[in-house]
Amino acid sequence: MVSKKWIFGGLGWAFGGPLGALFGYGIGSMYDNKNKVSKGTDFELALLSLAAVVIKADGIIKKEELNCVKTFFIKSFGKYKADMYFKIFNDIKNKPFPSVRSICLQIDKNVNHSGRLIIVQFLFSIAASDDELLDIEVNLIKKISNYLHINEYDFQSVKSMYLSQSYDVDNDYKILEVSKSSSNEDVKKAYRKMAKKYHPDKLQNVSEDIIKMAQEKFNKVNQAYERIMKSRK
Repeated sequence: MVSKKWIFGGLGWAFGGPLGALFGYGIGSMYDNKNKVSKGTDFELALLSLAAVVIKADGIIKKEELNCVKTFFIKSFGKYKADMYFKIFNDIKNKPFPSVRSICLQIDKNVNHSGRLIIVQFLFSIAASDDELLDIEVNLIKKISNYLHINEYDFQSVKSMYLSQSYDVDNDYKILEVSKSSSNEDVKKAYRKMAKKYHPDKLQNVSEDIIKMAQEKFNKVNQAYERIMKSRK
């Protein structure tokens, strides 16, 4: 079983508040034979709740987006748990939701900054899974990021990964959270800071797919830095 101690402190916080009300009866199935909540359940419920919000953003529940969520859960938590969560997900995705703000405030109180960044990256991967990142989806993820106290620089850095697959020097600067007017020394400092923040070796006892997301971001940071420095020669 995957431990998520690096992501959240305290166990069972998702079983109260708006998340508890949202998942309702399905929460009972999260208990093991000893009536204890399995480690990681809180974070997984948080991912599912916000995934459902983003999937419904444009009023159309798309197969590509659902597949993106299910694939992520299978890779991260195993097929058995993924199937169990998706039964609950399919039940709640068409039901009225608590306010996004109330869900985010509950998450913000119990998930650390690294975990909240993973959530934002996860939401962008869903929104972009149909090869079309809509303004309404970006605006919603931006609102969620604000509620999760993700600063503008971190938000723009993550978003820039999904705006375009083609080379764009403006996106490279956003990934490193610097501007074109920054000195070479400032760019180097920003690169070292971002590389340290997203280095996969910092993550311990987490699933392969979460490490893969961190590695993806780490690679983007390296590529952006190399292109910026090459363009300045």
